[in-house]
Amino acid sequence: MFPFDIDIEDEEEVIEGESNLNTDYEIDFNTGRLTGRIITGLAAVVQWARLTLATERYFYSQYSWDYGSELQNLIGKNHSKDYIESEVKRILNEALLINEAIKGIEDLKCDTNGEKLKTSFGLETIYGRGDIDV
Repeated sequence: MFPFDIDIEDEEEVIEGESNLNTDYEIDFNTGRLTGRIITGLAAVVQWARLTLATERYFYSQYSWDYGSELQNLIGKNHSKDYIESEVKRILNEALLINEAIKGIEDLKCDTNGEKLKTSFGLETIYGRGDIDV
């Protein structure tokens, strides 16, 4: 009778071994809007990684403290190039390796230009390799 009084039999069954963790709605990063398409596999993992790195860790209360990155803390500081590269590698590993589909990060490159930090790397996943520029 009440809307929350649902029988277990009526709930949708989850098939063992299947996960919707690596399925997402596609975002057009140029416009910042959803495209209406659903992406899976490598494209979904790469999009998740880009969103994670764009979200400042500990700033938004709706996200877990495990989600987001601390790359913003390096921007505009007067650190040596070696220090920035080692910190970027640490931050990327902390932020991205919580996703079980991501196996590692390769070919990390960091460029600093004044108050800008540009990072590019290869994201090794269970679906293959994806390239990311941040």
